[in-house]
Amino acid sequence: MKNISNFQKYIFKSILIFFVFLFSISKILFANEIFVLKNEGLSTLPPSYLEFLEGYDENISFSELKKNTWNNSIQDPQSFINGYWVKYRIKNQLNSKEIGINHNWNKEKKIFISNSLGVTEFDYWKLGKHNWIDDGRIFSQHRVILPLNEVTTVYNFFRSKPFDRFMGTKNGLDRMTLGLWKNIQLREFFRLISNFTFLAISLSFAIYYFFIYVVSSGNYLWLSLSLFQASLIVFFGNSNAMLFNVNPWVSSSEFILVKYSILFIFLLQFFRKSLFLKENFPKFEKIFISVIGFYLLMIAINFTQSLTWPSEPFLNLNKYPPDRSGPGFIKLHFFVIPFAFLLLSSSFLSFVSWRKGSQYAKYLCISFLLPLMTIPIALLTFIFFDFTWITMLIVTTIGGLLFLAMFITFGFAVAQQLNDLKAFAIQQQIRVTEAYQRFVPPELLKNLGKASILDVSLGDQVNVDMSILFSDIRSFTSLSEKMTPKENFAFVNAYLNRIGPVIRKNKGYIDKFMGDGVMALFQNNPDNAVKAAIDMQHEIFKYNKHAEKNEKHRIKIGIGINTGKMMLGTLGESNRMEGSVISDAVNLASRLENLTKTYGCNIIISEETYKNLNKKLFKIRKIDTVHVKGKTKSTGIYEVIDGEETEIRLLKIKSNSKFKKAISNYQNQNFEDALKLFREILSLNSKDYLCKVYVDRCKDLIKKGWDKNNWSYVEKFESK
Repeated sequence: MKNISNFQKYIFKSILIFFVFLFSISKILFANEIFVLKNEGLSTLPPSYLEFLEGYDENISFSELKKNTWNNSIQDPQSFINGYWVKYRIKNQLNSKEIGINHNWNKEKKIFISNSLGVTEFDYWKLGKHNWIDDGRIFSQHRVILPLNEVTTVYNFFRSKPFDRFMGTKNGLDRMTLGLWKNIQLREFFRLISNFTFLAISLSFAIYYFFIYVVSSGNYLWLSLSLFQASLIVFFGNSNAMLFNVNPWVSSSEFILVKYSILFIFLLQFFRKSLFLKENFPKFEKIFISVIGFYLLMIAINFTQSLTWPSEPFLNLNKYPPDRSGPGFIKLHFFVIPFAFLLLSSSFLSFVSWRKGSQYAKYLCISFLLPLMTIPIALLTFIFFDFTWITMLIVTTIGGLLFLAMFITFGFAVAQQLNDLKAFAIQQQIRVTEAYQRFVPPELLKNLGKASILDVSLGDQVNVDMSILFSDIRSFTSLSEKMTPKENFAFVNAYLNRIGPVIRKNKGYIDKFMGDGVMALFQNNPDNAVKAAIDMQHEIFKYNKHAEKNEKHRIKIGIGINTGKMMLGTLGESNRMEGSVISDAVNLASRLENLTKTYGCNIIISEETYKNLNKKLFKIRKIDTVHVKGKTKSTGIYEVIDGEETEIRLLKIKSNSKFKKAISNYQNQNFEDALKLFREILSLNSKDYLCKVYVDRCKDLIKKGWDKNNWSYVEKFESK
């Protein structure tokens, strides 16, 4: 029994030693696994062939690399940022010693090669610090000499700081493709040429569509903007960004999502307008607007986040491990889903419209189908070439061309749409001609919510916030007495022909011609009304220069502007009507125009207009607080200095701080101090008539005296 027991122990020990031996041998074999390079095409190096060394940067010596202990995987994710080395063994069975190593968008590189030729050390390369191309290198792609049928050990340094969030822990930063150097070169140059070809074609069509839009309007604008944006995305993609050493913020931060958001917005706007969603598919219109709103929100959020780049997710991989998902709290692959859904919806809706007889919808439907042709082309390429670099080149190139072809056929759709609209316009013109005597300004139609002049009825009205502008030629009565009736009409029409386009250019429209006077309306933005007033004055300055040369009468105009709520509508009778506005705000604008004579100003605006202005755009000074006839409350009034001739304008700007102080002294009953300051301003600018007004007021008050307790700086005007 004792002998049996000893025998069992011996057998057990022998088996244990055998398994330990097998484990050791398998570990050695695994650690020394050799990748055999035998395919003429490019081969991706599987992760199982890689060994890793962490904690060392590019400055480590070869001897230290060789004697260190290597692991089969990355132990600390932070090594992707701090830097790590990869070791692998290759046996070259190709027909050339010149082998290329293609790295996955690496922006710095250090390599050692060990074989029968000895140890070859490649110089450290970093994007932005060194040239993008050199002898035996294109970016981080390196040419190495591997003797035929011999094993070569490669030591390869990797680092991504700040980290590229599109990389993963495996097959990410350290993904490598091996093959003949000439194939690596071909792929790199083909990729660059493809990018520039795409840019050339897309920019050409973007410019072409833009000029067509300028000539014929239509939806060419959104096509043009989409192509411009697509060009920007390609230009600032990885290849071009590395080529031109663009700041990594553009291609690595949340700004990527901003670029795609803008592209999606432009395309969705094109889909909306082309499919007439508001009229034909109102429910889809709401969905489109909601998604556009979502992308606008994403632009604001992602742009704000990108300003802090590189933030913690790009620097702390222990807290934010690599996940290949890219930057942003909503990742790009989720980010595309709303757009993809609406793209497919647009394809369906264009097909529905086509079936209903729309010719332009036919081109739209074909356009939407073009990018989908990439799928069968990819399958056919895979059958003939397998999943190789050739397959990727063919698929990406044809995919890009089909994307551009989509925009070309979009152009056909817009052209057909314009032809349809022109045909419809001819039919409508007959009806418009019959209704011509009931004509009202097109802006009035828009404000009344009417699609056509044919829809306007007597009594249509709406409450709107508007700025109203009154202008009048000063001393026109005495001027007109020197002219014949024919000359009067010719003079007034010449004047109106100058200021009409100015008002329209600044998004306003003339509501009434009142002899030599004009009443113009500007919706929402009072900046446009003030810009129009300034441009009108400058147009008069040009006219006066011309008049002096031709010995004609010089003229001056006064302009008053007020902003407020008003009723806009149609007045008249069934066969004759006109658009008009009714409001107390209109009356105040007229009073302000009259006050330009009293204060010697070219442009006066009300306090309500001043409050709603973009103050950075204009030079303005407060001139008084007045109580005009017909108003229960007083209002501040302001002079727009930009409406003066250059010399006077510059002098008024120069003395503006002194003028404010003088006004303050006047309102606080310090008339002696105010008088002194106003006189100082007049000595600098004798044409500042407003200061003359205040000099007279101060002298009168000082001479006659005043009741300090009851005196008010508010100036009352009892006449209209």
